Amino acid sequence: MAARTSPTGRAVARVVPAVAAGMVEAAVGVAQRLVPLPLEYPDAVANVAALIAGDPRNAEHVRTVVTAIVGDAMTDPFRETTANRWRPLLPPWVRPAVIGATVRRLLAAGVLVATGRYVRSTDAHGRNQNKLQPVYALNLTPLREPPRIRSDVEVPAP
Repeated sequence: MAARTSPTGRAVARVVPAVAAGMVEAAVGVAQRLVPLPLEYPDAVANVAALIAGDPRNAEHVRTVVTAIVGDAMTDPFRETTANRWRPLLPPWVRPAVIGATVRRLLAAGVLVATGRYVRSTDAHGRNQNKLQPVYALNLTPLREPPRIRSDVEVPAP
């Protein structure tokens, strides 16, 4: 159970529910199967994120990050989340690079949508304390649809 402050300033207990395994698997699948655009400078970050999130060695890390993000967003009445809320839910063995890559892939897939609002980061470990971080809304529609894969990009066989 994690504490959360209500708009009136009172501490409110928040229970993170168990996320349905099918929903997590669908989000992981969408994040891993998206094919990025051809490598160009503006797309370099997206391509690196796709490589990290798609690497089979990172599958358990990606699954853990997706579970934390989706689970936290499901506890919010507006299905919103920030890194401040799901960061404490991650075990210490999750690689930091995988966290950022997974968030980028979920954004690219439309599972996370930036709301245009920002909050100050509470992360002192990553030297991001007091920096602004986006508030995301969870969009479950892409999990119900098959992932859109570009037809002009050749996907290597596994």
